[in-house]
Amino acid sequence: MKFHLDIVTVEKPIFSGIVKKIQISGSEGDMGIYPGHVQLLSIIKPGIIHIFHINQKEECLYVSGGVLEVQPSIVSILADIAIRGTELDKKRALEARKQAKKYLKNKSKFKNKEDVLLNIAKSIAQLRVLEIIDKFKNR
Repeated sequence: MKFHLDIVTVEKPIFSGIVKKIQISGSEGDMGIYPGHVQLLSIIKPGIIHIFHINQKEECLYVSGGVLEVQPSIVSILADIAIRGTELDKKRALEARKQAKKYLKNKSKFKNKEDVLLNIAKSIAQLRVLEIIDKFKNR
């Protein structure tokens, strides 16, 4: 059993192919999308998309948010930003998390706390993708 998956951003297509399943974080929590999944439209949160290919290969992508649409034989992800795990920069993600935490400590100087929290969530999600990739390499 399999289905077609398309992941696109405003800038470019990121992935298009046949997969066995995916795991993604939606607005209501983590979801597993398998062949024959009920039709669905959901907001996706910043986090990881696990792609399980038909050749037993697994791949992780970071998404900053977007929309997931599930149809009978095709799943589409329209992401704000999508980055393959192999393209993430660990130093930059760690620095972004450090800066966001620093801003939170100085609340009086920073007016939009939600933006800081979103930046922390994005940094943590990117670091989690990198950790998962390291685990794949060490199998």
